[in-house]
Amino acid sequence: MHGSPFSVQPRNILRYADQMTQTAGIKRKLKTILAADAVNFSGRMARNEVETVQALRRSRTIFEHSIRLRGGRIANTAGDGLIAEFPSVVEAVAAAVSIQRALCAGKDLLPFRIGLHLGDVIVEGDDLLGDGVNLAARLQEAAPEGGIFVSRQVVDQAKGRLEAEFRQLGPSLPKNFTEEVAIYAVLAEGIAAPSDLAAVAPRRAVPTAYDDAREKFSRTKLRAGLAGIPLIFIDLVNGGGPSWPAVGVAAIGFSVFMKWRKLPPK
Repeated sequence: MHGSPFSVQPRNILRYADQMTQTAGIKRKLKTILAADAVNFSGRMARNEVETVQALRRSRTIFEHSIRLRGGRIANTAGDGLIAEFPSVVEAVAAAVSIQRALCAGKDLLPFRIGLHLGDVIVEGDDLLGDGVNLAARLQEAAPEGGIFVSRQVVDQAKGRLEAEFRQLGPSLPKNFTEEVAIYAVLAEGIAAPSDLAAVAPRRAVPTAYDDAREKFSRTKLRAGLAGIPLIFIDLVNGGGPSWPAVGVAAIGFSVFMKWRKLPPK
């Protein structure tokens, strides 16, 4: 059994995998990513699996035709969703609009949400990975049924070059992202769009100058309290009325008072 493949130690396999990961390199490219997902697919499957799967197949045919017609490529598919890439931002938006119009006008098709983002992606075989893909997926999740949400990067490249407009809904903080993202809804005939961001995604509260100052003042009070307690204790132990520790406590209190006076108005 010395030469048996089963004699390979797990640590050797992990070491080999790590070496391959380091030496193979990571390919990146700038692409327009389209993320799409069927609306309430699980609920439809619970009611009628056969009809839902057939409707999904018909809907995917529309996606495949429109994406290929506009020079795109379907990269990832999972269940009722898909990820596609386009070399052109304008063609990607045009494909998304034509897909939603066809799904809305057709019969026995599934409704979809679509998100578009222009960003850097990692190429892993035929699959696409990275924050660029994740953001397109988050935009898709926020979009209404039959709607298309895009990022600012898409708007900057496509604005004025299509028979469609872009309505800024405002900044939002997508799930698992640390920075806010400007979300835009595509406005075109046959495309659903919400009136505002409030019904779309939560917005992170941006701290004001007053909030920052109050937070710093709270830390100052805490430090002052920690510094003053030992002085008060020493003064009590010494007895005989206030002594030099009391002067220190008074100085600390005056310093805190002056910082409080300088707080900005709310």
